[in-house]
Amino acid sequence: MVYLIGIIIFFILLILGLSIRGGSRKVKYPDKYIKGLEAMIEGKIDESIKYFKKVVESDTTNRDAYLHLGNLLREKGLLSSAIKIHKNLLVNPELSKVEKERVQSALAADYLKSHDWEKAIPLYESLYKRYPKDKKPGQILLMLYEKQESWDNAYNTAKTIYTDRKDLANYTTYIASKLIEKDISKAKKFISLGQKSEIPYAHYLYGKVLITEGNENSGIDYIKKSISLDPKRAYLYLPILEEYMFNKGEFGTIEPYLKNLIKENPDNWEILNSYVSFLKKKGDIDKAKETLDETVINLELIRPEILAKVASAYKGVDTEKALEYISETQKLLNKVKRFKCSVCGNEFDEFTWKCPDCDTPGTIY
Repeated sequence: MVYLIGIIIFFILLILGLSIRGGSRKVKYPDKYIKGLEAMIEGKIDESIKYFKKVVESDTTNRDAYLHLGNLLREKGLLSSAIKIHKNLLVNPELSKVEKERVQSALAADYLKSHDWEKAIPLYESLYKRYPKDKKPGQILLMLYEKQESWDNAYNTAKTIYTDRKDLANYTTYIASKLIEKDISKAKKFISLGQKSEIPYAHYLYGKVLITEGNENSGIDYIKKSISLDPKRAYLYLPILEEYMFNKGEFGTIEPYLKNLIKENPDNWEILNSYVSFLKKKGDIDKAKETLDETVINLELIRPEILAKVASAYKGVDTEKALEYISETQKLLNKVKRFKCSVCGNEFDEFTWKCPDCDTPGTIY
């Protein structure tokens, strides 16, 4: 309780300090205003709204009360009301510089929550321009540019956020992955930035581009390079390699390549699975079963997608074992998701090069 009172006092003093620093009028905070702050800090949103409404009804010049009221209405999901309050407050000629910035920030948050990206962007651009060291508006601005698919603006903003060269290269690779099906010329520009920092996924994307353009041999070399640099994500890179080689009938090339990959990465199921798949397509069922039996017992089968692939690998090789692994998969399927961010630890159903939660590029496995 003492701690809570201390927070309330600090919050009140902070507001008073901001008002004084902004050179605004001397403000008297009535009891209802203080009670509104207390209720807000305690998470009693409805009660806080009630108090702030009473404050503005009795004193239409209380700008702080209007600001808090708008913020609380936004939190309640009453976005049109919040926007109306903050827009009206923003045109008040008596606002100090500090107050104006607080209202702009609040209105930007209103538009953000209402998914009105076009109106949110200029406000966040203004905020980030004034306070470039504050990364939060920059990160929000980056997200908004992504929503609008304004990739040049996103890249320019990312350059101010990702100070580490490799982080920026991972982000440019993310941009390339979004552009590759829509604007291959622009995608190449961002792929090249990723390749300069040896981002495996950038090499993979470039390989795909080369294959599409008919430069198949060079494209395959880049796909192989991505696997060599990033064997943990072999599941992303191998399918296009297998498809191309099988279509070309290059069985004598792919088998030694896959066997060498297994030798270099003995615990990598994705690579092993590709080899078994190759043997099945080749018709060498006995060798496929022998390979599976020898290696599966050494794998840590705790992920449902791996169990499902083991079951699939045994299909057409050993029906009994295939059914056994299907049963194990069903037990785990509702407990674990496939892709996990190595930074924030959150898990996702689908792969993306940038974590949707912590916005870190190149961390999904």
